Amino acid sequence: MPMSEQRYLVAARKYRPQLFRELVAQEHVTETLKNALRLDRIGHAYLFSGPRGVGKTTAARLLAKAINCQTPLDQREDGAEPCRRCEACLAFEEGRSLNVLEIDAASNNRVEDVRELRETVRIPPQGARKKVYIIDEVHMLSNAAFNALLKTLEEPPPHVLFIFATTEPHKVLPTILSRCQRFDFRRIPVENIVARLREVCAAEGVEADDESLMLLARKGDGALRDALSAFDQAVSLCGTRLRYAELAQALGVVDIDLYFQVTEHVRTGNGAGMLQLVERVVGAGYDLQEFVIGLAEHVRNLLVARTLPDLSLIEAGEATRRRYAQVAEAFTEADLLRMLGLLAEAETALKQSAHPRLRLELTLLRLASLPHAVDLRRVLEQLDRLAQSAPEAPAAASSSAAADPSRGRTAGLSRLSTPTGSTTPQPAAPGSNLGSGPFGPPALQVRPSEKPGDSLAQATQSAAALMVAEAPEASFETLVSRWADVVQQIKQVRIHVGLLLEESRPLRLMHDTLELAVPGEHAERLLRNQETFLITQLHAHLSEAISIRRIRFVVQDRSVAATSAALPEEPEDPLELLRRLQQQVPALQQLIDRFGCEPLWQGN
Repeated sequence: MPMSEQRYLVAARKYRPQLFRELVAQEHVTETLKNALRLDRIGHAYLFSGPRGVGKTTAARLLAKAINCQTPLDQREDGAEPCRRCEACLAFEEGRSLNVLEIDAASNNRVEDVRELRETVRIPPQGARKKVYIIDEVHMLSNAAFNALLKTLEEPPPHVLFIFATTEPHKVLPTILSRCQRFDFRRIPVENIVARLREVCAAEGVEADDESLMLLARKGDGALRDALSAFDQAVSLCGTRLRYAELAQALGVVDIDLYFQVTEHVRTGNGAGMLQLVERVVGAGYDLQEFVIGLAEHVRNLLVARTLPDLSLIEAGEATRRRYAQVAEAFTEADLLRMLGLLAEAETALKQSAHPRLRLELTLLRLASLPHAVDLRRVLEQLDRLAQSAPEAPAAASSSAAADPSRGRTAGLSRLSTPTGSTTPQPAAPGSNLGSGPFGPPALQVRPSEKPGDSLAQATQSAAALMVAEAPEASFETLVSRWADVVQQIKQVRIHVGLLLEESRPLRLMHDTLELAVPGEHAERLLRNQETFLITQLHAHLSEAISIRRIRFVVQDRSVAATSAALPEEPEDPLELLRRLQQQVPALQQLIDRFGCEPLWQGN
């Protein structure tokens, strides 16, 4: 063909699906439509809804072409696909079919436009089975136009088919929705977009690596049309050889290496490196909010790699997935969750901040100074190993343990952390080596200059200081001593809860879980429903000494349940039953005494 007659088409139009099987990631729609064709159960109105660029209008065009295809169904591919060889198919693909009308509702949304459409509906198709009206962005019609279309849509002529497409189905009148068969299109997964882009690259003679295709697919954000538009732009910028580094710079996408540098600065606590990185981001002209969004996704990928053995949830190439798995070993799940929380706050604040760069710098500096989570079980295991390997323990500690062997390891730590005549250990200074792994050597190792007899005591004090500094826990003795005062405070807020707590008592405190003995199953059920309220009250009245996230209720008095189970099946006097419960349930008796009630039974 001469150059003057050649016509350039963008990839989204050039590679538009011509068969149902070519429609990407919408099998739930295409299979239903093909079955309707095979069974000759085509409705008179369809509504295709979903995000932009996922194939709504394309599916409408395919359905119109398949309905009017002149080839018998038993001779078609899959018994439903259009043949693309008959006159009806060729006329449709060449744009000269008079039986398929595409209408843009955004520019034809008046009542007069709908009245004109109602007049043309009466004209039968010319040499075809159906006359198809495809109305795109149907939610743009005015309410008056919708109402004018109602009667025609409900009872159209037998030769007419309406297909509506919209990205905002909630704006379509319910009276219109009730007259249509609705199909919801899905966002296209990144893997499907990459596979389609790879087919387009092979057809166009473009060489692209996996990271480049993944970048284009993510740029599409679930829309294949947007990804193909980004592909056209990439070819115009980079030619027929696409490489990730050059493509990311050309499209203005933040290089993933910057995100890995951020998490490396977080791991090492490098605040100066964070400030220099912000300077690079600003100098490169990146949008700061997009940078924070990308960083949050980066941390999310690290969390996936840290939590799951399967890395398929990370939308990246295989080499990048392995890199995520390697870097994620340096962080705990708690660290990554706290980082995500800070980034979510920063994303919201950047939208309203008058100084977005300062906000970004503050967020990254907070990430760099974020204290790392410490596993208390790991600390206790280190103490056990030190106790087994130490040459001898201090005499005071040995005699104390022999005198009171029932006290656990936590009590011993508390005793050693505040010895007589010494001050309470202070939190470790920033930058000191706490913990093990990527954050420094173990804090409990014995220095060569120390005396063998003092190694266990000093190491234990260090571990206790670490626990107090980074993971404060409640003092059970303080909780028990102040329990009565707390109960009185709760009674002033919710009297029925306070009355039940007067009959309850704390049993023990393990990490962040409080075990509470309750008088019976009735009290256990009521207090379990008030667990969140109880935790809030405990924190309010014991804020300096307690950190409880869960309460486990232990029923110790089952006399009520046993008595109830032993009651005879024969009905008894209700007043007698109430008196019995009054004696067995202390809370009921206190309610009666407080409010001056007396038993009363009113029969039917």
